[in-house]
Amino acid sequence: MAIATLKNSWIGSAVCLCFLGMTFGGNAAAESPEWVERWNTFAQQTGEERHAEWAALIGDPEAVKLAEEWEAFRGYTASSLIEAANVPEELRGGLVLTRDNIDQYPWLSEYLPQAKIDRLKDSDWFNWGKIVITPPNHYYMSRGRLEATEQAIAEGRTFTINEKGEVLDADGNFAMTSQAALPFTKPRDGAELNALLMAHGIANENLMFSPLKVDVCNSSNKTERTYVADLWWQKMHGRVAVEPKGDIEDREGVIEGGAIYFLKPFDVRGTAVTRMRFAATDREDDFRAFLPSLRRTRVLAGSDAQDPMGAGFEVLWDDWRQTWTKTDPRKFDYTLAGEGFVLAQGETGMVYNPVTVDESGCQITSIEMELRPVWILEITDKTGKYVYGKRRLYIDKEFYYVQHQEMYDARGNLMRVLDDGRDWDPKTGLGMWRNYVVWNVISNRSNIMEMTSKWDVLDQNMSGIFDIDLLRDYR
Repeated sequence: MAIATLKNSWIGSAVCLCFLGMTFGGNAAAESPEWVERWNTFAQQTGEERHAEWAALIGDPEAVKLAEEWEAFRGYTASSLIEAANVPEELRGGLVLTRDNIDQYPWLSEYLPQAKIDRLKDSDWFNWGKIVITPPNHYYMSRGRLEATEQAIAEGRTFTINEKGEVLDADGNFAMTSQAALPFTKPRDGAELNALLMAHGIANENLMFSPLKVDVCNSSNKTERTYVADLWWQKMHGRVAVEPKGDIEDREGVIEGGAIYFLKPFDVRGTAVTRMRFAATDREDDFRAFLPSLRRTRVLAGSDAQDPMGAGFEVLWDDWRQTWTKTDPRKFDYTLAGEGFVLAQGETGMVYNPVTVDESGCQITSIEMELRPVWILEITDKTGKYVYGKRRLYIDKEFYYVQHQEMYDARGNLMRVLDDGRDWDPKTGLGMWRNYVVWNVISNRSNIMEMTSKWDVLDQNMSGIFDIDLLRDYR
């Protein structure tokens, strides 16, 4: 692949490696798809082993085959949408943005949210040293989820959304607990886009982090506390990729469950929390916390989900999986506010973390991002009682998951920003997480979460994990 270099230095303040031709590696171009070739060239140029390893993983024949099957279903890819939109070539991989050079690209504001531009320019709080633009990837879910969705379409099965926001199948059953197909893969409005996001779930059926590490950082860029915990998640019905297939026993009406057990610091060690999400809107989540200092279990209300996960957390219980707020159009408006592209972290976590922090753990020296095609979903509180007046979510058109999120207070002021990186397997389409980066622009506080995914959980029996009376004795 031929490369045009505006400034061929990975150390200088302005760098751009713009891909023009397709002549790399002898006859490799004929053997590998375009998006894989861009990554091969990018890895060759950076000389970084992690980039070469990622390029090899997405170029694995098994991964390419699954990617092409999803492409045939959708009728497009991230690459084709970017090509059709004629975006600047610099955004296809190789551009390195710093505080010194970002003003040279005035068109960046169309793709890079202002909250991220500010992190480059602000040298006092939560500074980002550089943003490295990588080539775009092609993302997708599992083959089982694809086959279930294709079958539903072939059989003419339809989905509807009632006045409570519940997604129903043609028989009037809750779609999230009765079958495995993705609804509304071509969303026409905000309600359908929200339903598609909820159906994405976690892009997996079992999940475990051991550990989940959270650095709580103050406005002086110092770590106030560090939390360490183990965390689990499970999809209860419509399971097509992980045993047991179909349904988890004794979880009727439950879409999914989450659980966490805190290991550090000492004052919260042994705290355990479980939460079960029901498909019925009017049925509150089963939300429980065991408090070791009191040696008792507390049943939490829905309003407790608006609380931070712990002292200093900028992540609420309702911010799990970007948003775990219960869908209810009687309380929230769901608006398809637009579509376009956004620069956000890539899902390269199976090979490496796209975020590198400094010694303090509170400032980012380097963060990798790629251009993603998105729909924009706005969820607006109608009650005046919710912690956020509005969420603005940029939802990936390939992966059906949030790539960038902004949370606003009741006055309409930007409050928090969230960008995460997934631990995603190109060969199976299954995903976990590698990091959460969240910052509060009002209080000038931030959290950087690092997750270590335990993929062997796919082969484990998770029974008991979501029972607070058993989880309390986890360690």
